[in-house]
Amino acid sequence: MEESKLIPRISFKGVLVFLFILFVGMLVFPTFLSYFQLPDAVSYFFSAGIAASLGIGIVLTKIDGKAEDKPYFKKRIIVALLVGFVSSALMTLVFGGDVIG
Repeated sequence: MEESKLIPRISFKGVLVFLFILFVGMLVFPTFLSYFQLPDAVSYFFSAGIAASLGIGIVLTKIDGKAEDKPYFKKRIIVALLVGFVSSALMTLVFGGDVIG
């Protein structure tokens, strides 16, 4: 069976690093976003999106990415941004209530 080049197999180390980045991001980013006086739901949406995008990007390019997969790094960053903010929107809407109000 041939492995997909765009999304490689993720190791346990990659999962732990992703969860750590997401956890720290959800603790740190809402504090900085509170200076803009955003509603809590919007602040959590942006902080989860930024943290998830950073975590997925780091895991796909640095931890589980190989040197021969260098041409795929740009596509992996785009996938990380899309997946990070889509999952953030789902988490905020499902668990956090309404984003706007």
